[in-house]
Amino acid sequence: MIKDGDWTLIDWEPVSGRSVWHYFDGEKTHIRTDYPVTATIAENTAFRNEAGTAWTGDWHRVASVPLNIYYDQLHEAERQGDEKFVSRWLNNGDNRAWRTKDGTL
Repeated sequence: MIKDGDWTLIDWEPVSGRSVWHYFDGEKTHIRTDYPVTATIAENTAFRNEAGTAWTGDWHRVASVPLNIYYDQLHEAERQGDEKFVSRWLNNGDNRAWRTKDGTL
């Protein structure tokens, strides 16, 4: 049995690195899902550092967002065609780790 404090590991996916943890507080069961993002953040930083500041051309890779974050925070807005929400989310400094190009969308 693998523990993280009071949390017990109940599932681990070796390909993605996703781990699911269980904790019972005496009243309720809590489930926590951890996703490794260090490699994605490092890759995004490298792309951002190499991208330059020019916005010429037809296409720019501006972000790389893990799927769990995309489905939790962006999917519904994109499904509804709310480009302003997606741009605002990507321009927010709290989400800079997911950006691969500096500037404002």
